[in-house]
Amino acid sequence: MATQFRKVIPLLNRVLVKRFDAPKKSAGGIYLPETRESELTSAQVMATGPGAFDEHGHFRETTVKAGQKVLLPPYGGSAVEVQQEKLYLYKDSEILAVLE
Repeated sequence: MATQFRKVIPLLNRVLVKRFDAPKKSAGGIYLPETRESELTSAQVMATGPGAFDEHGHFRETTVKAGQKVLLPPYGGSAVEVQQEKLYLYKDSEILAVLE
């Protein structure tokens, strides 16, 4: 049973992202199987936590900001449903790159 939330505010070095919808058809008009969704690894940052202290006691801010497009690892993240929308929480260090 999935619990729905109205708002999710990430803590520490967590990042809330929304994965981009996988295309249902290729450019040539061929319908793609749903297993392609697991290969989709780009997302938009919806919200970020303030950051966390590193092992030396220095505060490190989250490196990505809301609105940026990022590259994610193929697996991982914690799924959260917010107002009937599926979002994912990742640690800041798990994000592979910022896409421009």
